[in-house]
Amino acid sequence: MRRQMPWILIAAATATAVLPPLLSDAQPLPPNRPVQPGTGELTITLSALEARLLPVAIPAFRGSGGDAVSAVVSNDLRLSALFRVLDSRSFTADLDAEGLNINAPSWVGVGATAVVKAQVTGSGDATRIELKVWEPGSPSAPRLTRSYGPGNPRSLAHRIANDLIQLYTRTAGVFGTRIAFARRTGNGRKQIFSVDCDGENLAQVSSGRRLNFTPAWGPGGIYFSSQTPDGFLALFRQGRSEPVLRADGLVMGAAFGGGRMAVVLTRDGNSEIYLASPDGSNLRRLTNDPGADITPVWSPDGSKIAFVSDRSGGPQVYVMDAGGGGQRRVSFQGSYNTGPSWAPDSQTIAYAGRTGGASDIYTVSLAGGAARRLTEGQGNNTDPTYSPDGRLIAFSSSRGGIFLMNQDGLNQQRILPGVAEGLRWEPR
Repeated sequence: MRRQMPWILIAAATATAVLPPLLSDAQPLPPNRPVQPGTGELTITLSALEARLLPVAIPAFRGSGGDAVSAVVSNDLRLSALFRVLDSRSFTADLDAEGLNINAPSWVGVGATAVVKAQVTGSGDATRIELKVWEPGSPSAPRLTRSYGPGNPRSLAHRIANDLIQLYTRTAGVFGTRIAFARRTGNGRKQIFSVDCDGENLAQVSSGRRLNFTPAWGPGGIYFSSQTPDGFLALFRQGRSEPVLRADGLVMGAAFGGGRMAVVLTRDGNSEIYLASPDGSNLRRLTNDPGADITPVWSPDGSKIAFVSDRSGGPQVYVMDAGGGGQRRVSFQGSYNTGPSWAPDSQTIAYAGRTGGASDIYTVSLAGGAARRLTEGQGNNTDPTYSPDGRLIAFSSSRGGIFLMNQDGLNQQRILPGVAEGLRWEPR
């Protein structure tokens, strides 16, 4: 797999696939079964999730369109893996008589720790929302009172969910951010898309060119490699017709961090990682190895770059300092490890590893220790990407689409059906 890795990737990128119809609603799956012990792996037990979740009641918000807004808030909280949203069919309270207040005993009886009430007025981008969050155990005053708007109803709903997460965890949620990915769209065609992290508002980013892959978030939007008329690959940015970087050979993806760009070039006949300014200037080579070095990813603190190399035989995850020094291998479990993604702490990396016949999601700490296996026995799971707060991981699965789970592998839920690869979560 040595010097021919770039051509293998291009061949794979042009492969065809039939896409299932797109659905708009997230589809929860049954909880994971326990991970079985494996050589060199730290096992985790995926059980009793419900006991750890905050029970919250979210009656349909009052006013025109209120039920749709409260549905978005409820879905966000379910995906967060922090709350247990109570079934509205269990509610015994007289919602009309309560208005935005609560009769505490009615909510204590259904097991609600928090009750979220809201009044929606206006419509479209002129929507406004008045929110009250009550705790039936301390009903003398709302725990939170807040006004939202004017704005788009979905955007306001995400803000409410993020504020509720912050209220109970001291760190705001990430709903309203987007995930970029590549998807096959026909015979020999692949395009770049982005979608809200709850699976809504799917949008195509690339256009006009046959082959597009390796999306990355950078200054001004999403960057990606795209096939040029002469058959080579150049780096483009969404909304621009001219390439950001075109070089001899192939430009096979980029990553951005600390005001700099790491980019993969084959200008010297082998895929190597270079450092550059975000506009493609000031190129400086970081890796120099007979093996193929690809898929660089910056650590959030800008001090390190993770990448994939086959210098040890098969693809493995490596880390180097931002200047190219200190290159070292960090993945050892499995013979085919790819797709690194940094947690916000800049000390933990998620990646896809193949052990036996299937690929699964693992995490590894730079401090050492065994890898943690987050998925198992559920098809092939690849292309992990951490949410900006580190509490969620999005990944692609052969179960059919993009899934979310928490950082321990719990609460796996599909947010978008269809083939997806090269997932990258929008930073904030």
